[in-house]
Amino acid sequence: MESASTSSSTSIITPEDVLESLMNDGTIDALRLKIINQLKANEELKNTAIRMAEQSKVLNTPGAEKQTKRELFDALRQELE
Repeated sequence: MESASTSSSTSIITPEDVLESLMNDGTIDALRLKIINQLKANEELKNTAIRMAEQSKVLNTPGAEKQTKRELFDALRQELE
């Protein structure tokens, strides 16, 4: 019994684990919806987002429309970092 608690206390949660959990439990979708609603309400923010999307190498790469949402999300995150 002691070894079970030891192994659980030594497990490391990575940023990828956290991101996957947030994506799986709907948190990312909820944030996306809030952002969309704010974009609709804020014209300057909307125009900035449109301009960034138009200039995105990830979104303008041939075949981008065939990628999954997760693949696009990961690629966009890398592009913006």
